[in-house]
Amino acid sequence: MTLPSVLVTDTNIWIDLENGKILADVFRLPYQFFTTDFAVGEFVHPGWAHLHDLGLQTHGLEPEYVLELVRLRQIHHQLSAIDLAALLLARALDASLVTGDRRLNELAKVQGVPVHGVLWILDEIVIHHVLTENQSAIALREMLDQGARLPDGECQKRFDRWSS
Repeated sequence: MTLPSVLVTDTNIWIDLENGKILADVFRLPYQFFTTDFAVGEFVHPGWAHLHDLGLQTHGLEPEYVLELVRLRQIHHQLSAIDLAALLLARALDASLVTGDRRLNELAKVQGVPVHGVLWILDEIVIHHVLTENQSAIALREMLDQGARLPDGECQKRFDRWSS
């Protein structure tokens, strides 16, 4: 099943976006945002009810993907079942995965699943005129000030581009 403009997210993305004070703005992008039903309990800050009200949807895994999840978990001990479920859901929906987890990012690439991070989301926010470049730079600074672990060089490229 292929859905247009679908992004499957892990939980850490939403923490960074909330810290950047742009949580509601993200849902103005032309995407449908999904997470797995496994992940709902992980959403504390921001809370699940708030994210759901904004537009984050859940989707379960078909039984064959649950079996694949068990198999992958035995191989990739460093990744949680919830992270692996997000990867498998992205694959099942023929969607892109959005994660801030380096190991999950690497596995997605190996498995041929398109993968992006929060910086890509910020780029999309600018491209789609959801926020200005200056507003996106401020959001990125807020994320970094709150402890987001993002690549220095890529952050600097955006600050340079958005401040010119």
